[in-house]
Amino acid sequence: MTVWLIAGHLGHALAAILFATLAILISRQPHRIAAPQFVIVALALTALWSLRHAFVGFSPLGQLSDGVTETMRNAAWLAALASLSRVWRPGGRTGPKVVVLALALVLAVQLIFDLQMGEGIRVDRRILVYFEMTWMLRAAFALGALLLLFRWNTGRGDPESARREGWLAAALACMWAYDFNHYLLVWFAEGSMTPLAPMRGFVMAVLAIMLALGLRSDGTRAFALSRTLTTRLVSAGLALFYICVILLLVGLLSGMSAPMARIVQFALLFTLAVAVLAFLPSASMRSWLRGEISKHVFAHRYDYRSLWLRFSATMDGGNTDDTSLDCRIARAIAQAVDAPAGALYLRQDERLVRVCAYAWPEASPAPLTLPIAVADRMVPAGKILDIAREGHDLGALLPASMLESRVAWAIAPLICRDEIIGVMLLAAPPRSRALDWEDFDVLRVVCGEAAARVAEERHREALAEAQRFEEFNRRFAFILHDLKNLVSQMTLLAGNARRHADNPAFREDMILTLEETSSRMNDLIQRLGRGGQARPSEREELLLGPWLGDLARAWAGGTRNVVVEGALDQQVIVDADNLQRALTHLVRNAIEASPHGALVRIVVEQGDAGLDLHVIDRGKGMSAAFMRDRLFRPFSSTKANGFGLGAHETRALVEAMGGRLLVQSVEGEGSQFTIRLPVASPSENATDMPMRSAM
Repeated sequence: MTVWLIAGHLGHALAAILFATLAILISRQPHRIAAPQFVIVALALTALWSLRHAFVGFSPLGQLSDGVTETMRNAAWLAALASLSRVWRPGGRTGPKVVVLALALVLAVQLIFDLQMGEGIRVDRRILVYFEMTWMLRAAFALGALLLLFRWNTGRGDPESARREGWLAAALACMWAYDFNHYLLVWFAEGSMTPLAPMRGFVMAVLAIMLALGLRSDGTRAFALSRTLTTRLVSAGLALFYICVILLLVGLLSGMSAPMARIVQFALLFTLAVAVLAFLPSASMRSWLRGEISKHVFAHRYDYRSLWLRFSATMDGGNTDDTSLDCRIARAIAQAVDAPAGALYLRQDERLVRVCAYAWPEASPAPLTLPIAVADRMVPAGKILDIAREGHDLGALLPASMLESRVAWAIAPLICRDEIIGVMLLAAPPRSRALDWEDFDVLRVVCGEAAARVAEERHREALAEAQRFEEFNRRFAFILHDLKNLVSQMTLLAGNARRHADNPAFREDMILTLEETSSRMNDLIQRLGRGGQARPSEREELLLGPWLGDLARAWAGGTRNVVVEGALDQQVIVDADNLQRALTHLVRNAIEASPHGALVRIVVEQGDAGLDLHVIDRGKGMSAAFMRDRLFRPFSSTKANGFGLGAHETRALVEAMGGRLLVQSVEGEGSQFTIRLPVASPSENATDMPMRSAM
């Protein structure tokens, strides 16, 4: 008991420090609460009373009676309560005034007893009756103060003041409720309160913390228990109540004779254990407990914050293994309204087809399809169907098995922009209940979000399909463009063959052109087999002079309107086929843009930034706006039968080789396209690099 008493003294010391600190803080900023003078005095006297208990037996506080300090504490809090509740305001009710006067009279009588004998002396059997009168007076005062607190209305229009006074009222209620129980137990125990008295220090320390929360600077801190914690506390309370019932019954039966007591105790414990095993794991019992807590403790059935967080996480697949969006939607909507199972139906043609059945019992399977008329009945007002109450109103629209089943609970529509996407069939919770406005609101919100997700997924699939078709068309547009160039080359070759068939040089050039065309045609066939993708890049060492000369003769078709000039002895390491395709586009466009018989020059220059291949013509030229906005834009062409892909593909080919395509043009003077190839590094001049000097 010595350790218990020392702990009680420490609790009182802590309470004294806290109450004194609060009194100092309020005195420095008295605007925090109404009637601060009374509250400051009450806090100071409470600190003095706790300090008296903490240092009981020590001088000089030991000379002051415990009863006197407690009476002074109660009087100060009564005055503060009367001032805060405006008992004496003009026109106030008479009842509270009478209660305050009666409590003041009780305190006056109590003070007389305290001054005559004091509570600090030992309880003596000869004067026990006087002690009992003192204890009953304190219990009566505590009960009257609780009644006065019950009539105190703290909500006067100022939320901050009401919040502070609410904390103060709660602390005073706990203090006087504990005093009432304390003195009743002391009266029943005839003064034997050694195990109970030290607990008052801990209780007062907790009350000081409550007051600190209520009298803080802004008074805006809202204290609220979460639903999970509340459910656990209630469950722990029920378990504690169960234990107390067992102990009480065992104690009451202990007076029976030995054989009969053992039998009754065993039967009682067995019955209680069976009851716990029957109800504790029950899903309906847990559902009932959560429902009762939500109905009687909280303003709303659902914790909307946690509901939305869980719904979003389930929809995104964060807390589930479902990879299908349909299954995630069915799970998320069912969990949102605490339904054990759900079935999702999506609209396909003129019916609703079940796409997912989440945890639906196999004994009563959900229908595979539903008529579209069921959804049409819900669309205008977003109606949610309570099957138990309204299912029979739909007549033959719902399957008879669904109407007769106890599993089906509700049907909620999935509507996006006034368009029905599908419906959600929900199974009844373990503790079946009728749908109310909260269920309707939750289902409208989550079903609307689910419908938006389904619509978004469908739009994404449609966009992906359109992109695939676009990519298909784009690939074949490039192939058709190359095929058009080959046809033009063959047409030009056929026209020149009629005039120069007897020329040996022309026949040699014609053979080279046919070989080139055949190679290009084979490359097109290979690209078709690869889905339009170009062949892998193959870099090789190329001697530009002979190679460009052969190409120039093929491009010119036997005439001398394409010439090659400049540093023809330069060697480069490039993808020769891609470079040939790029130059072919530029030269063909230059020939078409130039007047008949005009020269198209290919000039090779060695610069600091790399090797430049200039394709120069004296055609009509291009405007700055055309070069900026339309030149390299695919499918933008000035030719009647053109595809508008030549410049775009040429730039892509040059950039794939690590080079750049530059353009200069003046309207009426011609254009110059420059292919700038990077200077090869020494490591690229390997001896095993293939060498091409001519076609």
